Amino acid sequence: MNLKYVTCSGANEYTDAEALFNLFAEFPMIEFGIQVSGEKCSFASDRYAWLIALHKAAMRKKIALPLSLHLNKDWVEKFCAGQEVAELNELLNLKNAQGKPFFQRIQLNFKIGREKRPNIKILEKTMLGFPSLRFILSYNQKNAVLIEKLYQRKKVVFDCLYDESWGEGVLPKQRMAPVFCDVLQGYAGGLSPENVTQELDEIASKLPCDAQFYIDAEGKIKGNDGHFSFANAHDFVENAYLWGKQNSCL
Repeated sequence: MNLKYVTCSGANEYTDAEALFNLFAEFPMIEFGIQVSGEKCSFASDRYAWLIALHKAAMRKKIALPLSLHLNKDWVEKFCAGQEVAELNELLNLKNAQGKPFFQRIQLNFKIGREKRPNIKILEKTMLGFPSLRFILSYNQKNAVLIEKLYQRKKVVFDCLYDESWGEGVLPKQRMAPVFCDVLQGYAGGLSPENVTQELDEIASKLPCDAQFYIDAEGKIKGNDGHFSFANAHDFVENAYLWGKQNSCL
């Protein structure tokens, strides 16, 4: 078993950049997920300014910070429809200190019924237009048929995130077995510092021994102020890291 990423989502303009660098230095397996949409990340927003400042700090330190950009609401709908968003284009074109995309993975948080059903050919063409990026697709009951058809077409490669709670941070009754055997599997929904070891045991029971996978938490690592908590994130990643050391069979 190889726990490839431990994604801590929810870092934003209230998050200290220096502390992000320090947490990454302690746990290189961490990934920071950043939530963006037109409402949250317009050119005039604090979040956009924070992301640009974070990029400049990472370049100054020559650190390739592991980041995923999670597209929500109007941004994910427009991206899936092949429509350009100026702010998003600027962010996707940023490079890190290694000359690779600053945001290595892009998560498309569409939910059919909440957002418009993507046209599969347009979605495929749009994803193929960014060959240096890894994409994450959220797999759930609403999106299952579309994602399975996209997989069967064999033109785009994506990571698959299982989250039955639609990003609401609710524990599922049981974790899903992988739908696709040859993509990176991700698991979200209700993960916390307190339950991550138990949940990793259940996730591992669904996977072959040589599988690579990752986990993603946001709601349960927020502090009392409703923002990203470094103390909670540290405990979450540390517990996952220790589990990974004890259960690796690669």
